[in-house]
Amino acid sequence: MSLDHAGQSIPKRCGRWADILGAYRLLSNGAVDSDQIQRPHRQLTREACVGRGVVLAVADITDLDYTDHPKTTGLGKLGDGRQRGLQQHTVLAVEPEGDVLGILDQRWYTRPESPEGETRRERHSRWCEADVWSDAVRTIGASPGGCRLIHVGDRGADNFAMIRACVQHGVGFLIRAMHDRLVDGGPERLWEFMGRRPVLGSMEVEVSAHRTGLKRDRRTARTARVALRSGTVEIPAPAHDHRHAGASPCLVHVVYVREQSPPGGAEPVDWMLLSSEAAPTGEDARRLARWYSRRWSIEEFHRVEKEGCRLEASQLDNADDLKRLAAVTGVVAVRLLRLRDMASDAHAGRGDPAALRGLVAEQWIVIVAALARTEARTLTAQQFWRTVARQGGWIGRNSDPRPGWKCIWRGWYDISLMVRGATLAEQTKPSGKCV
Repeated sequence: MSLDHAGQSIPKRCGRWADILGAYRLLSNGAVDSDQIQRPHRQLTREACVGRGVVLAVADITDLDYTDHPKTTGLGKLGDGRQRGLQQHTVLAVEPEGDVLGILDQRWYTRPESPEGETRRERHSRWCEADVWSDAVRTIGASPGGCRLIHVGDRGADNFAMIRACVQHGVGFLIRAMHDRLVDGGPERLWEFMGRRPVLGSMEVEVSAHRTGLKRDRRTARTARVALRSGTVEIPAPAHDHRHAGASPCLVHVVYVREQSPPGGAEPVDWMLLSSEAAPTGEDARRLARWYSRRWSIEEFHRVEKEGCRLEASQLDNADDLKRLAAVTGVVAVRLLRLRDMASDAHAGRGDPAALRGLVAEQWIVIVAALARTEARTLTAQQFWRTVARQGGWIGRNSDPRPGWKCIWRGWYDISLMVRGATLAEQTKPSGKCV
């Protein structure tokens, strides 16, 4: 699947009848699983991590909603149980500066349902959704050579099995706490303990926009000034889970990121970050907070998959077929994110025309260069991306934020039509020979 028709249906992406049949045969082939499809990409991602010092393994879960496709088989319940679809867990390799390197692990599953009368012991004896985090850690394994891999997760990753798996494989972790645990075997809980720690310093963090179907749950993007505290605690194994019976407590470094004066009506930033990395100074705490803020990369990845590549619009009628399609779509989404990263003012390769040619077909470069009124040989990734966005309606004034995905996809679609027209014109051009 090329980038040229990333948001189109399979027939539109493939074009020729033979290619369409080939794509459907691949996606419906039970002898091919999603892991096999993505394995070469994941290996290249690991190789890209080698020698980089620190790489963040940023992970999250998202719903793939196929409620509107009632004939699709093999789906599970989503949300309150009225929706149907798949759960997708993805781990992206992200540099501390924010550039996406690729996918380290991706898996799909349906949420297990608790049988009637199930006991707590029985529940902890079977696989549950929280185990997906530690499963991914074990699959990825040790850090690539010359690299310190640090797993970054939101509150869903806050479980003892995840922390223990990172310790066992010699990799780091940076997890936003969900549970207000008792710490150090005493009566004091985590938030109370960290709230009494001295402030080491402050910093600004970017709060991303968040919108749901309910107006009251909408959050606008803003910059928040937060205070930083740090400490170290011991987290004991959960007493109710026999799988961790006899396990030693895990020593965890904590950075507490708390907004002191949020604007009226806004929920304050409150990140309780559990980490393998010590943070004795204000600069150490700021570094871990910046690393955690890179978690938004995976939210962008989900948007590209769903809004750009339109993964949830697929008409495939079997869950395994959808997983194979999602495996391909994930690689396309990474390439688009890498292209966007190269357009950033902070990216070292933003002005290198050769770097652009490793991601985009030459014909796209020629057409976008014409729209940008520059030469194709000198077109950079930054010029390419901004020209695509302007084609989709982004004005691009000095005071404007970077373009959103809707502008980008409108521009991408328009230019894909230009590319197709240029291809047809080239194919039908007279040879110039006399007959």
